[in-house]
Amino acid sequence: MHDFIVKLSHKIDSSVRYQKIKSFFRSLLEDVNYPYKKYFDAFMIGLIVISISILILSKSEKVPEWLVEFDLYFVTGIFALEYLLRLWISHDIHKYIVSTSSEESGSARYWAVVKSKLRYMISLPALIDLIAIFPKFRIIRLLKLYHYMHGASSLFNALLKKRFEFVFLGYMLLGVTFTFGSIFYLLEFGVNEALGSYLDALYWALVTISTVGYGDISPVTELGKIVSMFGIIFGIAMISFVTSVMVSAFSTRFGELRNQDSINSVNKMQNVVIINGYGHLGTTIAKKLKIHRNYEPVIIESDEEKSKIALEDGYQVIHADGSSAKLIKTLYERGNIAAMLTLRSSDINNIYFILNAKSIQADSVVYARMNQVELRPQYEATKVDGLVEPYDVVDTKAFNYLKKHSEEEKKSIFFFGYTHKSSHICKMLKEVGIEVTVYEIDNENYERAKRDGFTNVILIDKKSSEAPDVKDGIAVCAMDEEAVNVYYSITLRANGFKSDIVALSDTKEDNRKLLLAGVSRIFDMYDESASQFVEMIEKKYEG
Repeated sequence: MHDFIVKLSHKIDSSVRYQKIKSFFRSLLEDVNYPYKKYFDAFMIGLIVISISILILSKSEKVPEWLVEFDLYFVTGIFALEYLLRLWISHDIHKYIVSTSSEESGSARYWAVVKSKLRYMISLPALIDLIAIFPKFRIIRLLKLYHYMHGASSLFNALLKKRFEFVFLGYMLLGVTFTFGSIFYLLEFGVNEALGSYLDALYWALVTISTVGYGDISPVTELGKIVSMFGIIFGIAMISFVTSVMVSAFSTRFGELRNQDSINSVNKMQNVVIINGYGHLGTTIAKKLKIHRNYEPVIIESDEEKSKIALEDGYQVIHADGSSAKLIKTLYERGNIAAMLTLRSSDINNIYFILNAKSIQADSVVYARMNQVELRPQYEATKVDGLVEPYDVVDTKAFNYLKKHSEEEKKSIFFFGYTHKSSHICKMLKEVGIEVTVYEIDNENYERAKRDGFTNVILIDKKSSEAPDVKDGIAVCAMDEEAVNVYYSITLRANGFKSDIVALSDTKEDNRKLLLAGVSRIFDMYDESASQFVEMIEKKYEG
C-alpha cells in the first residue's frame, strides 16, 4: 500500500493537467488578484443572500416548495463542494510524500500529512464552512462572507494579528465578570427579588461591565450599589482598551488596503514612472512628468506626511518602504513600468533600491540621485542606468553661463557666499583663468576660501545694513540662507546695480522671492536635476 501511495504521488506530481486544475481552483478561491475571482465571489455572496432570505421568509410567511428545495439541495451542494475544494487545496500532500519518501518512516510521514489537514480543518474559517453546509445552521452562512468580501477578510486578519491582546482581554473579562457576579450574588441573593440564580448574577455583571445596563436586574443594597459603580468603572476601562486595540489594528490594515488599491490602479496605467521619495526633487520631477503627459508618475513614500502631500497633489501614492522586494516584484508584474527613479537623500537607500529592482527585473530601467560623488563606483557596480548629482548639474550650467557672459561682456564676477552651492563653481572659474571676488559673512567660509587660493576674499559684517559697493559685473547670490540672498539681491538693486544678478537655489519655495528681489537668472538645483531625469527617460524610449 505504501509503495502504491508513493507511486501515485509521483504520478500526480508530474501531471501537468492535475497541477493546472489545482492551480485554477486555488486562484479562484484564494487569489484576490485572479481576474475570475470577483465573479465567483459575487456568485457565492448571491447564494448566501438567497439562503438567508429564504430562512427569514419561512418564519413569517409560506415559501414555495421549489424555493425550499433549491436552498436545501442546490445551495447546500455548492457549499459542500466549496468546502471539499478548500480542503483539497489547503495542502499539497503529494509534494510532501514525494519529498520525504526516502527520509522518514511511513507512519511518521502519514501522521504529518494527517496533522496538516487536521490543522486546517479545525481552523475557524474551515469550521464555519463545515457548519454552514447543514441547512439547520443556515444563519452561519453569513459568516462565510469572510471569504468573498476582501475588505472584511482583511480587517479580520488585522484583528487576528492582535490575538495576544484579545486573549488577554478575554481572560480579564472572564475574571472580572465572575468576580463581580460572585460578589453581587453573595450580597443580593435572597434580598433582591430580580436575582433568582447565580446565572442571573453573572448576567448582571456582564451587562454592567459592558455598560449596556438593561435595567432588568439592579442592586437594592448599599454594598450592591457600590459594587455596581466599581463594575461600571472597570467596564469603561475595558471598552477603552478594546477600542484602542481595534483602532490600531484597523488603521494599519486600512493603510495596507489603500496601498493595494493604489497598486491595482498602477496596474491599469501605461508608461508608469515610479518615483521613490517625494522630497523637493521628487515633487519637481512629478510635476514635469505630469506636464509631459507621456508618462504617469507614481510616488512611493514611507513618510506619512509626505504621502499625504503627494495625495493632495493628485498622484497615485504607495505608502511603503520603496526598498521592499515584494512591492517591486508586484509593480513589475504587469510590465507597464517605464522607469524607476530613486531620489532618497541616503545613498545607501538608493543603492539598495537599485539592487532590489535589478535582482527582480534584470532589464528594469533605474535612475538614481547620487548625493556623494565619491560613491560613483558603488552606484556603477549596481548597473544603474543613469545618475544625477544635483549640485553637479547646477554647477555645470551655472559655470557655463558665468564663463560665457564674463568672456563676452568682460564683466567681473562677484560671489556673495563661498558655500556648498558656490565653492565648486568658483574653483572651476579659477581653473579657466577667470578671477572672482568673494564676499562672505561667515568666518569659517572666509578662511576656507583663502585656503583654496582665492585672493579677492572680503569678510563683511553680517549685522551691517550696508551692502558692498558693487557697481558693475555679475553678482552671484549663494549664501546658505535664502533670506540673506534675497536681502543682498534687493539691496544691490536699491543701490543702483543694473547688471545681472544670478542666484543658486536649493530651496524651491524661495524662488519667487528671489525674482521679486530683482534676480535675473536662477539656477535651481531641483529644477535642473528634474529636467535631466526627464531627459534621460525621453532619450531611453525615444532613441
